[in-house]
Amino acid sequence: MKDQKKTPLFDRILDYINEETTPFHVPAHKMGKGIHPKWKDFAGENIFKMDLTEVQGLDDLHQADGVIQEAQELAAEAWGADSSYFLVNGTSGGIVASICTAAKQGEKIIVPRNSHKSTVYGLIVSGAVPVYISPEIDREKGLVGGILPSTLQKVYRDNKEAKGMVAVSPTYYGVCSDIKRLIEITHQYNGIFIADEAHGNHVYFHEKLPKGALFLGADLCCQSIHKMSGSLGQSSILHTKGNRVDVNRLKANLQMTQSTSPSYILMVSLDLARSNMAIKGHKLLEDLIELTEKTRKQIEKIPFIEVLGPSITGIHGIAEYEPARLVVSARKLGIQGYELYKLLRKDYQIEIEFGDYFYGVCILGIYTTHDELDRLVRALKDISMRFRGQKKPLVWNEELPPIPPQILSPREAYFADVEKVPWSRAKGRIIADMVVPYPPGIPTICPGELITDEVWDFLDAQSKAERHFHGSEDGSLTSIQVVSKLG
Repeated sequence: MKDQKKTPLFDRILDYINEETTPFHVPAHKMGKGIHPKWKDFAGENIFKMDLTEVQGLDDLHQADGVIQEAQELAAEAWGADSSYFLVNGTSGGIVASICTAAKQGEKIIVPRNSHKSTVYGLIVSGAVPVYISPEIDREKGLVGGILPSTLQKVYRDNKEAKGMVAVSPTYYGVCSDIKRLIEITHQYNGIFIADEAHGNHVYFHEKLPKGALFLGADLCCQSIHKMSGSLGQSSILHTKGNRVDVNRLKANLQMTQSTSPSYILMVSLDLARSNMAIKGHKLLEDLIELTEKTRKQIEKIPFIEVLGPSITGIHGIAEYEPARLVVSARKLGIQGYELYKLLRKDYQIEIEFGDYFYGVCILGIYTTHDELDRLVRALKDISMRFRGQKKPLVWNEELPPIPPQILSPREAYFADVEKVPWSRAKGRIIADMVVPYPPGIPTICPGELITDEVWDFLDAQSKAERHFHGSEDGSLTSIQVVSKLG
């Protein structure tokens, strides 16, 4: 067992600073001397002294064999991986590198329809061909559920040559699929299982939380440590486990997807966050889970306000619910999640993570306090009183159209000549964009697919109902990017 109290990268950087070496190297601010006085007055000087480059003794992220390697090995032990790699371009860079490692140009890979857009970028860079798999949908709640193992089994039977699968668990909303079975099925077909665990890096440190994908046998696992475990924004880790991954190929792909001038401040934050979670994570999460459960019960008692919780498990492919977040809805008051997002900020000085048509997502984090949660509860109580009876409740129960035919791969669509056309003239064209209506928050159409009559009619109806869209330029469907010519 390694000593998780150790912070090798942080300690070596402090040693370097104390040596008072004259810096004839980048960055140009020369260990803080060139930072604007306003910034230094606010932040102090020491943080800028840590903004270094690959000087002697500080190792090289792309060829790590010193203190960065030691810090990564500590991370691997903390999360139960065989090897771990620091990411300074966020989890998105790790997803792209993982897809490029699992599947090459023209090879198939199974992709959930509700994947993060970084998955599409991975398809574009690698040239891999997606085989889309649809998660279950709770139409009454307007919520994307999990992926059924039986659905994956059928997809693999029809695509035995697929090189693996990408899965998102938990989702933004805390929804977890039956990852254990999905991994088992993927391995039955000799595929590589890539876990997008951006919102689940903390689950390894408390038994009351869902089991992590690495624990369940995932081959590659990408985690946003900054989302729940206290590192700085944009800092993430990519883990590997087992012998299915070509590690040398993965390292090469990480060099392609990461900066050649990686931030040492971001890497130090990963080193320190890992140590903190390994030593204190269980207690921090115990406190957070207790606070969250108490707050969830308080919100459940507020008239016309809903909050997601473990009760949603067992249906719509939802195997488990990750409880260390609060996903609330004021739809019974006729208030959209976007409106709730803005209302909480404007009238109550509460900034939540995200709002869609039905839901507002509150990411809590390990240092959330009772007073902060009490403020949220009081705000929701006030909103319940202020707005009751003013609007009709929001409803959504539409049937999604079939996934349209894929004419081009995402890479081919990306590099094709494109043109912007009015939505009214888009029917029958090959789309170069992704269009994601909320609800339910999964793409109706992805790059390279044909805008069929069913897709056009569905999206047009959603637009007339004033639903919000991700992927289109202005959140509406006034115009769309399509492929102008083939070849």
